[in-house]
Amino acid sequence: MTARPTVLLCDDSRALRMLAAGQLDEAGFQVVGEAGNGLEAVKQYQALRPDLVLLDLVMPECDGRRALARILELDPHARVVILSSLGAQSDIEACLRLGARSYLQKPIDAEAMERVLHAALA
Repeated sequence: MTARPTVLLCDDSRALRMLAAGQLDEAGFQVVGEAGNGLEAVKQYQALRPDLVLLDLVMPECDGRRALARILELDPHARVVILSSLGAQSDIEACLRLGARSYLQKPIDAEAMERVLHAALA
């Protein structure tokens, strides 16, 4: 069996991280790290080099857009999928222009997540 793709999960909501970690596990992904803010996300990315990053846009200390830019500076091939609440269309578009692979809306739909993450890895 091939190794499961690794995921770094970044969201300031611990409840959402717990929920998403369960969904990711069921979908065949391995959560190797979690971050509650953008600075932590960048640090964790450097340390872990996961296959995928799920990155919330709205986080304390350093928002998702800044964290995305830093992660892509570290690794231009990083696969980042943005997590966002409804109504953040302009932010999502800006992140896609910066180099995010895709985005997911919260609350996360497990089937959509699986589809989007597999597409981001392809």
